[in-house]
Amino acid sequence: MGNENKLNLLSEKFVNGETGQEVEGITIMIDGKFKQALDIIMNQKAEYTSYTEVMRDVIFNGTSQIIESIRK
Repeated sequence: MGNENKLNLLSEKFVNGETGQEVEGITIMIDGKFKQALDIIMNQKAEYTSYTEVMRDVIFNGTSQIIESIRK
């Protein structure tokens, strides 16, 4: 990915062993400028010790913002 503004995602289908429901799994490639941005967040916020923790909050906070914009 280098230093370009790109985001690489891989998608794969899985079956929940308990319910039989098909679910989608997504792999996010942490690289380039995106990695640099996450590194800044991790350096500034001691509560983040991994990309997984940052991504959890990015996803939940981003989802909340989108939902709020829809409700307006």
